[in-house]
Amino acid sequence: MKRIFLVSSFSLAIISAAGMPAEAQAVFLNPNGTGQVLVFPYYTVNADNITLLTLTNSTNQGKAIKVRILEGYNSRDVLDFNLYLSPQDMWAGAVIAKGGGAAIFTPDSSCTVPKLPNTGDAALAFSTAAFDGSTQQGKDGGPTDVSRTLEGHIEVIEMGTVTNAARGSLDAIAHAGQPKGAPADCTQISNAWGAGGYWTANPQTDIGPASGGLSGLASIVNVGQGTIQGYTADAIAQFYQPGTSGVHTDQAALTPNIASGTSLTSLTYPGEAAVASSFANAIDAVSSLFMAETMHNEFWTANSIAASSEWVVTFPTKRFYTDPYYVNQQAKMPFARTFGSADFEPATSCDRVSEGAYDREAYQKAYLEPTLPPGGWGYWLCHATQIVAFSQGAKSSSRILGSRLTEPFLNPTAHTQAPQDFFDYLPGDAGWARISFVRAGLEDRVALKATNGNTFLGLPVTGFLATQLINGSAGGAGVLANYTAQYRHKYSVRCVNGTGLCS
Repeated sequence: MKRIFLVSSFSLAIISAAGMPAEAQAVFLNPNGTGQVLVFPYYTVNADNITLLTLTNSTNQGKAIKVRILEGYNSRDVLDFNLYLSPQDMWAGAVIAKGGGAAIFTPDSSCTVPKLPNTGDAALAFSTAAFDGSTQQGKDGGPTDVSRTLEGHIEVIEMGTVTNAARGSLDAIAHAGQPKGAPADCTQISNAWGAGGYWTANPQTDIGPASGGLSGLASIVNVGQGTIQGYTADAIAQFYQPGTSGVHTDQAALTPNIASGTSLTSLTYPGEAAVASSFANAIDAVSSLFMAETMHNEFWTANSIAASSEWVVTFPTKRFYTDPYYVNQQAKMPFARTFGSADFEPATSCDRVSEGAYDREAYQKAYLEPTLPPGGWGYWLCHATQIVAFSQGAKSSSRILGSRLTEPFLNPTAHTQAPQDFFDYLPGDAGWARISFVRAGLEDRVALKATNGNTFLGLPVTGFLATQLINGSAGGAGVLANYTAQYRHKYSVRCVNGTGLCS
């Protein structure tokens, strides 16, 4: 499992003594749940679901934050806004269905630019501008209608701390009164980004170094079903080298994003010891935090209790390796193909994977993975965010999350030829399964290489298991009870160098 590790000053002193980069230079996934960057692996408004978000500033400093909501096909932006949190402040918002797409509103009074509606009826609709050809990014070959905004993932990027150095911006975002009420002057914050505003003239006015301390929760709620799927956001710490500021931009800017860090060294835990790796660019350092050779989790599909299991599989950095806007026409490793590449169906960027499943007694049912025609048939994951469902029928429906991005494709050039589901060969109605991102003989292709000789095999991935069951006899006849649970994926990580495994 790669996500949980403890980093002490003692262990990092050993790393430094061994000639590896010091703690001050390393970006890492914080097991304590706070950081300068948060990654929410999934939001959805499909199948009558809504997604609730909360962001917490646990520090005694004001925060300037970029919130990016990214659709599931190719992680193009569907809504970006700036959020300004006062010390110890918390923000809440809701993503709901509206007009065939998704929209957002907030009952919270913390300052946002633009100002977000505070009711569902007035919710701000997500935009198609990033992929319908109306902005600098242009079309990417994927759908151009609002249905593309219905699901995806979310990035939260700290842009810096808010101070009173020149214009009193911290006082403006501070909640006033006892008990504390609305911020003192959100109009000042909005005007700062307007024509002639002080942030329009100099975005770094009253902005100090980023200090972290952000955390976030998401809850996927289905009111009609009486269910909730809740999870904690991945927290990236030391995204910026200590003492440096992030890039403070207006709400329409494409930066900062998850590729905008200044730390070029990552600290990971692929084995029994922490490993420091140096990279030529920040996005590779961040990707190394999520690299996995295999991903595994449990499943539950018992018909007697209408149990369903679905895996969220999100590649949080994929667009910087596959989106033609960022890479032109040549995908970058560890991913294989650009989004919409000619040899695959449009609206995809597919990577070949393999799978296996076991029951609770270690039995694995025999199956044959389709392999013909050469280079065509097989198991593929093809989007930035997708759902892998268990035993829900050919080209899976998604009973819990209602996803339209169900995977995998058995033949990416002709989806209708897929005769069965990813995990139709289950050995029973409960057990565990895995997805392998590295296939034999392809280790040199599915790899992320550091400049200090370390190589991580696999793909950068995050996500969770969502499970649901129905008890039709709870408390007696006629009483219906729905139960849901969410569990983060587990991972095996392989880092190699010229002498063997990284250490």
